[in-house]
Formats: sequence, structure tokens, C-alpha cells
Amino acid sequence: MRPRRLMPVPVLVLAMVLAGSGLAAAHPDHPDPGSDRGGRSRDDFPGEGVGFGKQHGGTDGHLPPVRRNVTLVGKAEVTNPSGAGNTGRVGDVFGYGDYAYLNAYFQPTCEAGGVHVMDISNPAAPVEVTSAFIPTSAGSYAGEGIQVIPMANQYFTGDLLIHNNETCGPPPDPASAGGISLWNVTSPRSPQPVALHQGDFTNPAGGPDASPNQTHSMYAWTNDFDRHTYVVLVDDEELTDLDILDITNPFSPVLVNDTLDLNALFGVGQERPPNLTQIFSHDMVVQKVGQRYVMNANYWDGGYVLLDVTNPTPGNVSLIVESDYAQLDEERLERGQRISPEGNAHQSELSPDRRFLIGTDEDFNPFRLTAKIDTGRYRARDYQAVTASGTPPVTPARAISGPTTFVGTACGPLAPGTGTALVERGTCSFQAKLDNVAAAGYSAGIVFNSVRPDCQSLVRMLAEGDIPFLFVSRLTGLQLLGVLGVNEASACTTPSPAPGSPSAATTIKSVFDGWGYVRLFVTAIPSRSGARGAIRQIDTYSIPEAQDPAFATGFGDLSVHEVAMDPVEPLAYISYYAGGFRVVNYGPRGLQEVGAFIDEGGNNFWGVEVWHDENGEKYVLASDRDLGLYIFQYTPGSP
Repeated sequence: MRPRRLMPVPVLVLAMVLAGSGLAAAHPDHPDPGSDRGGRSRDDFPGEGVGFGKQHGGTDGHLPPVRRNVTLVGKAEVTNPSGAGNTGRVGDVFGYGDYAYLNAYFQPTCEAGGVHVMDISNPAAPVEVTSAFIPTSAGSYAGEGIQVIPMANQYFTGDLLIHNNETCGPPPDPASAGGISLWNVTSPRSPQPVALHQGDFTNPAGGPDASPNQTHSMYAWTNDFDRHTYVVLVDDEELTDLDILDITNPFSPVLVNDTLDLNALFGVGQERPPNLTQIFSHDMVVQKVGQRYVMNANYWDGGYVLLDVTNPTPGNVSLIVESDYAQLDEERLERGQRISPEGNAHQSELSPDRRFLIGTDEDFNPFRLTAKIDTGRYRARDYQAVTASGTPPVTPARAISGPTTFVGTACGPLAPGTGTALVERGTCSFQAKLDNVAAAGYSAGIVFNSVRPDCQSLVRMLAEGDIPFLFVSRLTGLQLLGVLGVNEASACTTPSPAPGSPSAATTIKSVFDGWGYVRLFVTAIPSRSGARGAIRQIDTYSIPEAQDPAFATGFGDLSVHEVAMDPVEPLAYISYYAGGFRVVNYGPRGLQEVGAFIDEGGNNFWGVEVWHDENGEKYVLASDRDLGLYIFQYTPGSP
């Protein structure tokens, strides 16, 4: 793709931007930050069915196989100790020594989460060491964050593995949940626990918890200046916050910074376009640049942020530079569509010479919802909605429009009905509600939140069916019911009218806006600690299918996920879920795809990491969500 110059958008065009975007739904992977557990609201009761976003699903078909300038060296399937199969099972990957470590995610069940250990001493024939599987605590799983680092100090000498901990539903033992866990993998075939569930034990209200806050991702580094080893955590409860632990003594980690709200400290958000409202931390990498340590924090709608963490304690972390999104989505603009960007700064890495940064904007929903109340007291009000995990999306050809019928909690058989059922959360599972609504003959369902402190949050309902089924805030539900005077301040304590009460008509439509894609920035990072830097976007890259409405459904998730930079050449390796494994060349002239791989039967790649064997031979490890490990080499000129 040719590089393009990003021009400021004239003010008169903003109306067109907003008209094309409407109110964006909460990102499928991350509902609104205001909710409990940082956007991932707890179940009202065990088994209610609160999911943690679509989170890398997509089993509905795949793209044709392709092998271009990429050699498949070896691959191997991991086992699922629960016996439930591997669809959606495999999370992130990290290679160290002769072993690869792959996180065990919560899908298809939340049983037997942990870390798979694979012997890759022969890259052509990797094999899982099933006896070395590292288990998470019951009710927990590991997903985005895993790393092995060498340590040698008075407290610990050897190889330390660190993984994140998230939970699905209330954990059986609240004291054994959340945070990160540290394991001694000096003998990889015999991992030993060092310290489990370490992190920030302070809840958003300021009180202590029995367990640390859930952690979505983490990254560890050793500071050559003070000889301390640190790890930074994405806090799932204080979603805008970064937590930093000192793990120099890994048996007794110490929280050294719980003050890094990057929007509050450095104002990394942007006012326009106004749909970029979900500002929170997602992933981090820390690298030494001259006389400073630089963290590139990926801050979703807040963009890509470079911080000086040479001294990571409160008051000593400073902003180097941060990126902003353009007013118009570059990939869509190139195809003639004027629509605001989605945001979603997910993960990034700096080039070896620190002159470039490649970032991945993850987006699982190629359609952008616009929702409006059509009749009644709150006519013309816009609202947000999130589609359930296993139900048809609202597409341009399948909109929701017309009257709604309030059916209460829908926890039992309903009288026959048509159109859209309006349902209140509570009492029974989301699946039961969907089943009852569908059985009664409704063509769609809208569930609104219950009376609870976080009633304005949006959740991803785990429910499967053949009709669109969406979740909205309590305020939206009460406004659809025409409750007099209800507002954000009162919605969470206002009771619902009786089932059968009049409710307004509504319209929920969508417009195709493409899947997530890749951004290339030129960066200037002074080597002197404390000095400010610069960042400028020069190009974007997407696989063609991800920007084609014909591939919006039926081909799996075509969003980008992660990037790994080659340590020597101007190459980047990209995991693109069902879009496969991609290799791009980067430089001042932009991004160009130079390699691609999709296996027979399709792929679903999550993690990607560069790994060298004991002879220095370079490989790329990729984790396939439904299988296990793939090992590649970039081989230009190969068929």
C-alpha cells in the first residue's frame, strides 16, 4: 500500500464524519470502562453468562489457504486437560530457550486454564510436555500476558515465567484470583510456583480486597541502572490505570506505582472525533533507549503512548509523546467512505533502531451500530448496544426497526409476540432469556441492565441463537419504557415498570466500517532521560478482505491482533486471526506485505514472537487459537 500524507479534516466535513459513524457500540472486546471489573462486569449469579467480549471467537468459515514467502517449519497441537476441545483455547505465546509457552484461555470452558509447555528444540517437530502444564487457580485463565525473563540476584537466580490471571464468573476461592503469577521455569519440565496472584489489592473505591485486581496483560524488564526488575500490569478493575510491581525479590513483589492513569496525568484522549471515548490501557512493552527506559503503552481510543519509566515510581514517570487518530478512517477513506476511525490501539512494538513504531488496532466488529429511540418521551435519543456472543449481527441488510414489547425478565414461557422483545437483566441466564424470546416468536431482543451500581455498563452476553440479541444500559431501557425524568444519576436506583407496560419503537442499524488494521509511525525518541519526543503516522496496512463487505461474515475474524518486530531487518510479523500470518516490510516509504500464510482449513492466530534456537537460527512462533503452535521462517522467493 502506498504511503499517504495525513491531512487535517476541515470543520465542515465533521458533520459527515458523525453522520457516518453515529454512536459506536462499546468495543466487543472491552465494554464500557465504568463497569465493575473494569468493563467486564461480574455475573449477577453463577452461570448468568457474562462474557469478556467476543474475545477471539470466529468459527464461521475461513479464507482460502495461502503460502507466499513463508515456510511452515513445524506445528503441534496442544491438549486441553478439561477434555473440552481446543476451539478458542490457545492464547498468547512466548519462546525461551528450547521451549515455547502458550497460555490456556477460558474457551470453550473455564476449566483447566494455565500455560502449555512445548519442547521446540527440534523446530520441525515441536511437542507438548503435558506433564509440565502450569495450572491457573480454579476459575482463572491466562490470555494476553506471558513472558519468561532471566534473573540473577541475591533473591533468585534462574528463569522466571510470569502470566496474567483473569476469571470467568466468581472464583471458588476469592483469595486465589487475579493479578499475575510467577513460576520458576529454570527446569522447564518441572515448573515450580514462586508467588501466585500478585498485584494491586486496592479496589476502585480505595478499600482492600482479598485478591489483587484482575490483570489482562503484563510486561517485565530489568533496569540496568538500579538493577531492579519490574513488571507493569493492565488493571482490569481500574481500567485506565497501569500498575507497576518491583519483583526484584520475586517471592515478595512490591507495588511501587498505582498512579498511572495516562489520561488524567497526560491527557492522552482527544475530543474529536467524539466517538473515541473508550480510553484505557491494554498492552505494554518496555525497551532501553540510550539512558532511559521507554514504555510504549497502547491506550485504546487514547492512541499509542510513549512513556519514560527510567524511574517507575509515582511522580517520576513522564510523557515522551503520544499519537492521535485522524478525523477520518484512512483505510475507509481510501475506499471512498467518510467515517471516523474506530480507535482501538491494542498492541505495538518499536523497531530495533527506535525510529519506527508499528501498532495494531484490534476491531472484531466490521459493522458500526447506530441506535435510536423512535417514539415516546425520549424520541430521537441515541444509545449504545452490544451484540450477544453467538447471535446474528445487525448488518446493513438486517436492521432492527419497529415497536418493542416489554416482557420483564423473560425467565419463563412468554405469550406469542412479534417484533422486538425488551427484557430486563436478572433472575435467569441470558441464554434462557434468548430461548424464551425466540420461542415466543420475536424477531429480536434487547436486554437492559438491572438495578446495580454499574447499571450504565455494557456487557457481552454469552448466548447463542438465531435472532439478533443485544445488551443496553439501564438508562436506555428505562427511556425505552418512557420512565419520567430518568437520567444517568437516577437510573441505577429507579425500578422498572411492570411487564407489559408501554415501550417505544426503536431502530438499530449498522454500516460496514471494516475490521482492525495496522498503523506505521515515524518516531523520534531522545536518548536523554526526561526529554520529549515526536511521533507521526505515515501509513496503514490491512489485508484486502478485511476492508471488503463481502468478507464481513462467514470467513472468521479478519482483525489484526499482534505484531513482532524483526530484531535486525526492517520486517514485522503479524498475527491476523483468520487473516492468517503476515509479513510486512516497513520504512520511510510505508508498509508493504511481503509474506503470507493461511493453512488448509484456515487459521486463527493470536500471538506472534521472534525466537532464535541455540545456534542463532531465527524463527517466528505463532499461536493458533484452535490448535496450538506454528513455527515459521520468512523465506523470500519461496513458492
